[in-house]
Amino acid sequence: MGPTTFRRQSIRVSVVIISVVVYFVLYFRIYESGTGLAKNVLVGLLVGLLTATVIQTWRLAVVVRSDGLLVRNSWRDQFLRWDDIQGIDHERGRMQRVSILMTDGRVVPCDAMRGWATRDEPHAKALVQAVTERLAAREQQAG
Repeated sequence: MGPTTFRRQSIRVSVVIISVVVYFVLYFRIYESGTGLAKNVLVGLLVGLLTATVIQTWRLAVVVRSDGLLVRNSWRDQFLRWDDIQGIDHERGRMQRVSILMTDGRVVPCDAMRGWATRDEPHAKALVQAVTERLAAREQQAG
């Protein structure tokens, strides 16, 4: 079985749309008030900041692999071996959160699965089911 990637598509689309709107609003504000080099530097910083935001959001994912989980959060990737994973927690409410529970007591948040429960819950449920099935299969092999 190959790797399966879980991510929320809604956050990706939202960030791109918001970034484009913010770019045009701030660009025209800078264009009106800036002069020469200052205008160019501010626009360059704006483009860099929005590009970094889109890239960091675009990469958010949880990848279920045969040897463990790859949790791709905003600024850090973490590889978690199946032997080190105790379980998975799915908090529901207006905002949902999914976290991986480790055998050493750590809790690894999955930024890719944080969001509005109404739209993104199916993605979180699929991830929880995949991890739970994988952990159950590992326990059956060990037992």
